[in-house]
Amino acid sequence: MGALASFTCGAHGAKCGMGLELSGPYPGALSVGYHDASGTLHLLPLFEGSDSSEAERYVEAGEGAGGKQRILKDVSREYLWATDRISAPGVTFEIVTPFFAIPDPKYASPTELAFSSCPVVQVSVTFKNDGDAPIRGLFALGIDHRWSSLSEATNGALIGASSRDQIGFATQNEEASCWMDFDPISAMNRKHNTPEFLLGPTAGLEIFVPAGEERTLEITLGFFKAGVATYNRAMSYYYTQHFTSLSQVLEYGIAAREEYIELSKERDEELANSKLNDEQKFLIAHATRSYYGSSQWLWDGSQSVWVVNEGEYLMMNTFDLTVDMLFFEMRFNPWTVRNELEQFASRYSFYDEVFDPADPDTLYPGGISFTHDMGVMNHWSPAGRSSYEVGGLDRACFSHMTCEQLTNWVLCAGVYLSKTHDEDFLRRYRQTLVECFTSLQNRDHPDPAQRDGIMSFESSRTQGGGEITTYDSLDHSLGQSRRNIYLGGKMWASYIVLEKLFELSELDSLSQEASAAAALAAKTLTAGYDPKLGYIPAVLEPGNTSAIIPAIEALVYPYVMGLTEVTSEDGPYGDYIKVLKKHLRHVIDSGICLYEDGGWKLSSSADNSWMSKINLCQYVAREVLGFDFGAAQFKADQAHARWEREGSKLSACSDQFHSGVAQGSLYYPRIVTNILWLTES
Repeated sequence: MGALASFTCGAHGAKCGMGLELSGPYPGALSVGYHDASGTLHLLPLFEGSDSSEAERYVEAGEGAGGKQRILKDVSREYLWATDRISAPGVTFEIVTPFFAIPDPKYASPTELAFSSCPVVQVSVTFKNDGDAPIRGLFALGIDHRWSSLSEATNGALIGASSRDQIGFATQNEEASCWMDFDPISAMNRKHNTPEFLLGPTAGLEIFVPAGEERTLEITLGFFKAGVATYNRAMSYYYTQHFTSLSQVLEYGIAAREEYIELSKERDEELANSKLNDEQKFLIAHATRSYYGSSQWLWDGSQSVWVVNEGEYLMMNTFDLTVDMLFFEMRFNPWTVRNELEQFASRYSFYDEVFDPADPDTLYPGGISFTHDMGVMNHWSPAGRSSYEVGGLDRACFSHMTCEQLTNWVLCAGVYLSKTHDEDFLRRYRQTLVECFTSLQNRDHPDPAQRDGIMSFESSRTQGGGEITTYDSLDHSLGQSRRNIYLGGKMWASYIVLEKLFELSELDSLSQEASAAAALAAKTLTAGYDPKLGYIPAVLEPGNTSAIIPAIEALVYPYVMGLTEVTSEDGPYGDYIKVLKKHLRHVIDSGICLYEDGGWKLSSSADNSWMSKINLCQYVAREVLGFDFGAAQFKADQAHARWEREGSKLSACSDQFHSGVAQGSLYYPRIVTNILWLTES
């Protein structure tokens, strides 16, 4: 957690391994299996096959010539919330990824913080020898650098290997021994007498297993990056406040191994005992790993800084992801939400002007908003700028998302305050909330008499262009911000949130104004329903006929805040809620927003769907709007899980799919929106 570090494996015939600050799986090799008395190496199918060895550069036919290699068959996999167990006859490979509530660094003890920040993954390999001759069990990693011996570096305290003091693995099992060589076959069939052959890029552990017996290798994988981790604003990884080297991380990880494993078992049982189906459980387990693999817990010299990187793109704290990952962070680490909101307010906010797209040269007062992100690949952006957004584009990728990011700050603040009752935060940011309200209204229309509650005016930051939403690579149905019913829904929800927060702040007149703005937005969106189409067109402009599922998305924010009266058919926005239910029923029942495999298609006019948004909208449909999809629900879950397992099998948890095949947003954290499923009644 917070180390931007990963150990990725599991796809048959793929490169894999452990590494730091990656945009995808490490391009290395993993070997897990055993070497039998005949000289044959039996391995789980977790590596990319090759008929050659680096040894052939030096020795004709390779150092391990004569050795044979076979792939183990009958492989099964148990993929739990924190435990990944891959088994074949004679070998069980278990990876434990501990995660739990990280205590607020402002108040936690050094002991708690060291335990929470230690960057380790726990692994075990159990070998069962049912034969009548001894075997040698092994675990090995091949990398593109070289290895050093941990035994020598730690005076025998650790058995294992490290590379550049950044990644390594170790055990304290005295029956185990460490080796280094060109590859496992060369190591198992070596003709020399030096186990740690430093020329080789592969390092491993082996253990002798007598006939008829069983042995387990307990291994801790560790990560470490010393010194400056980010640029433009120098920060280090938080764990360096507690650990000074990789070997210290590994020693601590081994000592705390059982406690980490117990906490992981608690997570496993929590998900296993839920009433979700197996496909939903898989999607939650998969998403959680991808979220933490993208997370960075930094230290700026005086305080903690929390960053979640945008998967393969490695953009830092992308705000339109933050608002979706909000529910996961509130469940486990609410302080991270406060931390992100404070960062946006203090450094990544700005003030702009707005214009009518029919008259781009005339500017009117706009107001406060926030950037799309805070930087990319460990490079912080200058204050008030993102790495992504550029001017001069009209509703195309890389344009500004000014209005949507404004709603995101308000919505995140509302959910955070509803769950924590953080009076200090509300006091400190009361004026920011007031400015957000003014800014939202100006993006509707600078003239109060001409407002209808949703966005019509563009940000001056677009330099005459048009704003986009988080659905940046989609067509106008979801990509365009102006008059979009998805963003209109988020404006409605923002006004609901502001009404509540102004009430708590005793700003009664502003609370009433926010209530009126919400009513206006709901009226406009409700009036947009087209009975001939059977739904509300995605963009409330002439000629638009696209249908979208995320028209319902924004209902989640007031609902999770406990403001359930505003999402009820019998509440003050009953007409709006009824129309949204008619809208959703039509786009689902008619099939215009479904794929042939039953998966959800977010837009009828674009073959592009985001898993995180599908998961979020499923929650809203079932929990907030009360839909029961019957057998179609499980069919959809099967499709979505298949998209990840097959359509994204080489890219870990992915978000953006074309007809069930991952096209972008690989190795992504945002799919943790599905944590909401665990709260469904």
